[in-house]
Amino acid sequence: MKKSIGTPERLYPNPVVMVSCSNDNKDNIITLAWVGTVCSDPPMISISIRPSRYSHGIISASKEFIINIPDEEMIEACDFCGTKSGRDFDKFREMGLTKEKGLVVNCPMIKECPINI
Repeated sequence: MKKSIGTPERLYPNPVVMVSCSNDNKDNIITLAWVGTVCSDPPMISISIRPSRYSHGIISASKEFIINIPDEEMIEACDFCGTKSGRDFDKFREMGLTKEKGLVVNCPMIKECPINI
């Protein structure tokens, strides 16, 4: 007999990333676990953001974002950026994170993250 355990996201862990975005000089960070590889050739990564989120509007307008992969020392920043709205807080300032100019797109990378995509 099969047993229903609820939604499928309970079955597997997801990596946590910090997505930075910018539009009209409004920079923001959102912590996401809904991220995955779409294709390797050409390289494509997917992210999923609820339309009601502040970052969704920024990314929809700018068509750009950076995936920043944090290390274990950034747990507090990951939690803050995933639970507070950029409408109410400057997350870079509140968490003491450093903006670094994006190499390809016009939004900032998070300097403290060891990997930026």
